[in-house]
Amino acid sequence: MYFDLFLPFPVVEPDQPKKKNNKGKNKQNAQQTATVDRQEVGRKSCWDGLRSEEKDAIARDIALTGHLGYSVAGLTIPADPSSSILPSPFSTGVPYPDLDPRHASSTQANGSSSTSELQTAPGQAATTARKLNAPIMVQASRYHLRLDDHKSHNLTSANAAMLREYDIISVQPSTDKALQLACTDLANPGPNQISIITLPLHEKPYHFRLNRKQMKTAQRNGVMFEILYSPGLFPSPKTPPEVARRYRQNFLSNAREVIRITGGKGVILSSGCPLGEIGKRGPLDVINIGTMLGMPANLAKDAVSLNPKRVLLNAQARRTYKGIFSAPRMVPPPGDEASMPNNEPATGEKRSASVAVSSNKKTKVQ
Repeated sequence: MYFDLFLPFPVVEPDQPKKKNNKGKNKQNAQQTATVDRQEVGRKSCWDGLRSEEKDAIARDIALTGHLGYSVAGLTIPADPSSSILPSPFSTGVPYPDLDPRHASSTQANGSSSTSELQTAPGQAATTARKLNAPIMVQASRYHLRLDDHKSHNLTSANAAMLREYDIISVQPSTDKALQLACTDLANPGPNQISIITLPLHEKPYHFRLNRKQMKTAQRNGVMFEILYSPGLFPSPKTPPEVARRYRQNFLSNAREVIRITGGKGVILSSGCPLGEIGKRGPLDVINIGTMLGMPANLAKDAVSLNPKRVLLNAQARRTYKGIFSAPRMVPPPGDEASMPNNEPATGEKRSASVAVSSNKKTKVQ
């Protein structure tokens, strides 16, 4: 099961509500109304506002992703640093629910299967769909923020409700301070924890030093470092040849430096191909790219299979932050009440009884 967690998805930014010049007590009400309006605007279909060319490009990208052998695609919403979070266009549904076992109806998958059985995690959903001989393309939502300044970003507790609508949160730092913020504060466990740090490796040589200690701290918190191979190795045909050659040089040198610092662990390889362009490669070709960059073969395979799966599991834990756990109670079937262990003491009672017995034995020995 292979993953490609960077497929750009075009989105139309909703119209921001007009700010009211209310003062005093009405100012807080105006802010709450604006937040509700933004959430209501986001509860539309993901196809709303897109041109026919964009829809065709998305269909081609999804079809190519499945044809190459990928089972999970990360539909990425790129965002600039601002004070507002873009509402998730996938809050009402993914672009192709028939291909996603989590959203497919029971009649499309199998007449004897229920919809609740398909509402599972991506890995379990893919296994269920494989048993049903259905096409698999799990479509995860991703919010990708470009982090230019270490002081201003919108990954705050005030936007936790809107960030919870996305499966994955990732950042792309461009400065030394921004990378330090991403590896320390934004990587801490919480409702707004990032899962991926994308490093721009092709544009120019790094003018700041990659800190090994900071990167290891982020990896201990479950954050993965993402390498986008398409912009560096397979640039757009519109790119001048001299610029494309410089992109490849920068990518190879910077990517090998990242692999040297991390040891090839905690790294994922994604395409990052712009919408409508052909720069995506199959999973086996991506594994060969990883070995070319200095990764062992087993870690290169994990970069497109195991590590992205860990990202999705970490994202599920983020969305259930401060959740409520229930203590299940066993209910026996009719006629088997006697077989239930109702008379056994609880764990705390057993522990106290064992402590009392041990103390009595020690007293007798003395």
